[in-house]
Amino acid sequence: MPLITRSQFGGLMAAVLALTVACSMFAGVGAASGVTYVTVSDVAVSDDNPTTGDLVTITPTIRHSSAGDAGFQINEVTLTNSNGERIAEANDLGTIGGSETLDVPLRVSFDSAGDKHLTLHVRGVTVNNSGDYQLASEVTYPVYIDVDGPAADEPEPRVHIDAAPMVAGDDSTVDVTVSNGGEDSLSDVTLQLSGDGIATKTQMQPTISAESMQTFTFSVTPSETGSADLTASLSSSDVSTSTTSSVPVSAVDDDVRIDATVVENDNTTLLQYHVANAGNAPIEDVLVTADSPDVSLPSASVERVAASSSETVAVPIGNVPSEATIDVSYTVAGESSSATTTVSGESLQTNTLSASGSTGQEAFLGGGMGGVSLGAIALLFGGVVVGGVAGTRLRK
Repeated sequence: MPLITRSQFGGLMAAVLALTVACSMFAGVGAASGVTYVTVSDVAVSDDNPTTGDLVTITPTIRHSSAGDAGFQINEVTLTNSNGERIAEANDLGTIGGSETLDVPLRVSFDSAGDKHLTLHVRGVTVNNSGDYQLASEVTYPVYIDVDGPAADEPEPRVHIDAAPMVAGDDSTVDVTVSNGGEDSLSDVTLQLSGDGIATKTQMQPTISAESMQTFTFSVTPSETGSADLTASLSSSDVSTSTTSSVPVSAVDDDVRIDATVVENDNTTLLQYHVANAGNAPIEDVLVTADSPDVSLPSASVERVAASSSETVAVPIGNVPSEATIDVSYTVAGESSSATTTVSGESLQTNTLSASGSTGQEAFLGGGMGGVSLGAIALLFGGVVVGGVAGTRLRK
């Protein structure tokens, strides 16, 4: 015996039920009043594969075919689930005559996923041409809907701001990381950084690949002290998002100290200038000059000394001064500043360096005394060797 599909079975059952109703009506009305046929000829479903929570409209077409002049009064149309519970209904729909149809939309949603086996019920009575009720009848029709669970949400890209405490008037670096955890690339990416007392900065990138991260680096200069609310705004062809982070902004703490010592290395006398930046902002364009009543002392320069760090500059000298007044000029947070100290003869006492004190780095100073290796100079404060003669800048 060939197998019957679900849809074929539903149609067969509807035909049998309609025939049963027609036959029962025929028995009640009799040959004198004609034969009344009431069927559900069609069922339209707005979405036969919805997602949980979606509103679905199920519209049966009720058809009345009669051999006589009897009508069919539709009292109610209901929709029940597999447990027989009503999930939608429509009442008092009027009377339809021979060869007439009536569409009855029923709206329903589902809280759970899976195959839904539903049943339409059409209940009513046959009415003759005198208005007398003759026979109560019911037609049923199966409806099948496959409901899907909610799709997994595509994760939104995340934006993270990484910024250290800043100093008003000083350049600071702000890193903004964009994480794209989705399955699709972000295209036409624009990232904007704005904040209190900070000029808005914008960077663009064609794409950020799926399941990847991209870091954007901004240089900002806050103009006000206090707390700066930085906002990073991301926009692409498909999505926009933003995040805000509060970063403290302090006033400039200008605290630079200068010192000097004399060392002897391979029969060469070297004057070491020690520049210590104890402030909270880097200093730049650092120039060290010295004056002594009995010896001419050379100047030296350093390009940059970071906050809370130091640098040492060594220059060759002919004779050890009895004392020296040392001046350092520099720029901090865009402003010029300076510091001065006087070093006595006791502080300028000569120390001899040995090969064991070598840092392993080779730097050379030019000048009238010939090239002098500074690889053996033990630097104070852990600084890196840089040097210059008579104001000549040597980059690190």
